[in-house]
Amino acid sequence: MKAKVLFTFAAGFLSVCAFSQKKKEMAVYAEKKGNDYYLIRLEENKEIPNVYVYSNGVTKPYKNYTDLKDVVMDFPGMMDSNNSTKEEMVSVLKKGDKFYEITTQRKDPKNFEKTIVTVYEIFQGQKRIVEEYDTIYDLAGSPYKDAIFIN
Repeated sequence: MKAKVLFTFAAGFLSVCAFSQKKKEMAVYAEKKGNDYYLIRLEENKEIPNVYVYSNGVTKPYKNYTDLKDVVMDFPGMMDSNNSTKEEMVSVLKKGDKFYEITTQRKDPKNFEKTIVTVYEIFQGQKRIVEEYDTIYDLAGSPYKDAIFIN
């Protein structure tokens, strides 16, 4: 009897631990199509990114890709953004009743650390700059970090 109780407790504890551990992702690219945002996020220790769709205030998985080539076929701008000095959207964030788009722009396409991060507030179709950060590391300590570093 004690063994059954102990086993049940251990199994319950392990399942709670397994479900409480969240995967860590980093936003790498976003694209707006119509009113929906497609969010490409790279999970820690994984080569193929997860793709989500943000629509009507809800983020949900879009497709489960097994090959990076398939992601690039659906979102060809993702490859261009990696070596570009143009401003590129990387994520969105809903915080309270406010909605934000987060963009990056590399000063040097070969140096990830020389990236300006801009946070725009979107209100009635208008964009307004809220904050600009000189590096992605500066964003990590900001109230907008959850748009890029997702737990």
